[in-house]
Amino acid sequence: MNNEVLSNAEIDALLELFAAEGVPEDLLEDGRSLGGLHGGAITSVDLLKPNRLSRDQIAIVERIQEMVAGKLGALLVDRLRVDASCDCVAVEQMRYANWVQQVEKSAATYIVDLPPVSMPAIVTISTGLLLGIVDRVLGGSGQATVGDDKRRELSDAEYAVADAIVVPILDYLAEGISELVEVKPRIASRLSNVTLSQAIPFQEVVLASHFQFSGQPLLGDLRIVLAYTGLEPYLDGLATSRFVARSGQVGAFRDRVLEHVRRVDLEVGVELGHGHLRLGELMALGVGDIIPIETKIGGLVEVPVEGVPKFRGVVGSRGPRYAVRIEEVLQD
Repeated sequence: MNNEVLSNAEIDALLELFAAEGVPEDLLEDGRSLGGLHGGAITSVDLLKPNRLSRDQIAIVERIQEMVAGKLGALLVDRLRVDASCDCVAVEQMRYANWVQQVEKSAATYIVDLPPVSMPAIVTISTGLLLGIVDRVLGGSGQATVGDDKRRELSDAEYAVADAIVVPILDYLAEGISELVEVKPRIASRLSNVTLSQAIPFQEVVLASHFQFSGQPLLGDLRIVLAYTGLEPYLDGLATSRFVARSGQVGAFRDRVLEHVRRVDLEVGVELGHGHLRLGELMALGVGDIIPIETKIGGLVEVPVEGVPKFRGVVGSRGPRYAVRIEEVLQD
């Protein structure tokens, strides 16, 4: 049995969930009613499982991090002149203690302050990847990602060299967070082992993003974790993010589409009428000859738009120019 104890905030959230949605059937036992409401079998339920963010919110964060991943890959290509790409392979919510278990213990760990967010972010970068970056910045091939160097700690000098790339990496990560709230990242400290960090309580729910760099010669992982407590005041910003998928919402882009459509130039013509000539009459036509048409003086003429009849009107004049007054709108 799990010996973890729910906090008061978690108990309140659980009671609110039951009040809003009722008691889940899988919490009920053999015909005995829970609170006198229902009956059913009791099964094991992990009440500590994080569910602070909705699936829609997670999906928006995934799209944001995909954008960030593209910029991180381009950063390495541009700054280090290497063939590299970056992908966001996972965005999850979990307990911080569970996240720590997933991270390479020897990974370089950065504690990053993100004012005005109340709690810092923790960023880890695979030691092999960071050593390869250092080697490349110093003019090497970046091949330091192989061999026993993957497991050794970086020196202060190597961290200083790596900052030439790590600082812009943090700026791009902060750009993703700025979809919620504008932040300015600042490295508060560096650690050689993620388990040494006490910046986030182990039972805190966190939002974890996992990036993977691939290419030659640089390979490795980058992870960033953000405490839910720090993000919570700003989560409403996800609803208005430019990364919200609006394609399924009726009329979501109506105003924007109309704005562009109204600027489109269309060809509008006026057909005065039609007449009939025999072939011999047509061949005999010359300057000064008159072709009678079926339209009567003052009668309606067709007004086609891009060759398709859309209106009927009366020919007149406005100033020194001919004009047409629309009298009828044709149905499709």
